[in-house]
Amino acid sequence: MPALLRVPVRAPALLLLAGASLLGGCATSHDRLPEARYTLAEHQVLPLAERLSITYEGAEDSRCPDNARCVWAGQLSYRFTLRVGSVAQAFYLVPGRPGYMSPALRGSRIVLDHLTPPPPRGMANNPPPSYPVAINIYAQ
Repeated sequence: MPALLRVPVRAPALLLLAGASLLGGCATSHDRLPEARYTLAEHQVLPLAERLSITYEGAEDSRCPDNARCVWAGQLSYRFTLRVGSVAQAFYLVPGRPGYMSPALRGSRIVLDHLTPPPPRGMANNPPPSYPVAINIYAQ
């Protein structure tokens, strides 16, 4: 009888496989998310389908304040969490960069709305208040 080869499986690898199977899957045209524009406030949850939602967590603004001189101009990025059931995946959207795609989005892509002006920059030692973000969901 041949000896069995035992390969240790680590918990993170199992979680990654479970998450990939939950986030993946085949989508037909009738399963696709509808194309739409959404404006979200900070910490607002957007339900997209059964067991599928996006939460706008907030913005990270490292742009140079209005009353300061900076070596680097900085950037504005918007932080989101995609949830499929109990599996969560964080992603960022940055103005001027491509959007976000995931198998869980059923062939759709999320992008920042290019018509929404960026929020004003804050002053040094005084960060800007929270601000909403507008996103578009496009079918691919």
